[in-house]
Amino acid sequence: MEGFVALWMHRGGRVGILLLALAILVAVFAPLLTPYGPHEQIRGHELMGMSWEHPFGTDLLGRDIYTRTLYGARVSLIAGSLSVLLGAVLGTFMGITAGYLGSWIDAAMMRLADAISAFPAILLGAAVVAVLGPGFMQVAIAIAIAQSPQFARLARAITLVESKQEYVEAAEAMGASRTRVMVKHLLPNAMGPLVVQCSLSVGIAILLETGLSFLGLGVQPPTPSWGQMLADALRFIEIIPAYAVLPGLALTVVLVGVNLIADAMRDKLDPQHVAQKGA
Repeated sequence: MEGFVALWMHRGGRVGILLLALAILVAVFAPLLTPYGPHEQIRGHELMGMSWEHPFGTDLLGRDIYTRTLYGARVSLIAGSLSVLLGAVLGTFMGITAGYLGSWIDAAMMRLADAISAFPAILLGAAVVAVLGPGFMQVAIAIAIAQSPQFARLARAITLVESKQEYVEAAEAMGASRTRVMVKHLLPNAMGPLVVQCSLSVGIAILLETGLSFLGLGVQPPTPSWGQMLADALRFIEIIPAYAVLPGLALTVVLVGVNLIADAMRDKLDPQHVAQKGA
């Protein structure tokens, strides 16, 4: 609760919370905000322009663009959050294990992180999806793999510092196992910076999901996805200019909200950033 209050007192954080809350409410209450279903096709209404009946027009199958944009928020928000969570778990495990155990384990895990980082995220995501096949969970796994090196390096750096502290040496002297030291002592002390990294990564993950869907490698039709809608809009942008407006605007609002919250969290929770601002 104190963390939320601190974010709310931050001007940028307050705006970010309001924008993200709006996106979440739209995603949750989408059935109440539109009379149409996300897959409902209305014959004779294909590629209609803006009207009272369809404020942002319809797509090539007669589906309401406004409705599909609302439901598309669910895909982007869930995929972004889930992929960051998976990437944080994988990367944190790699980083703490490498930093605490050292030796060849440290070298092997960090070289693996370097190998993953060598590929652009969208290219790596496309390669993983090509192996696993397109779909929601496949996209989440692909983005998680692409994001994991950032968490691994951060967790390792914190572990290298914390493992030299007296409380860790005391736990080891009392006979605590390596697993217990990592889980009970090192992980809690790394949570602050890792949470900040999670907030920074969500926006990137949403953008990656949109990019993969735009390329046809993400969530498959008929499930509505902003990236898929933007890809379809390219073919008909001259006929219905508004086709791409709402999905693009929705994506922009979510990314701005997430990035504002991330900046506020960094200001409040990242000691190095706070010290630099103070200096």
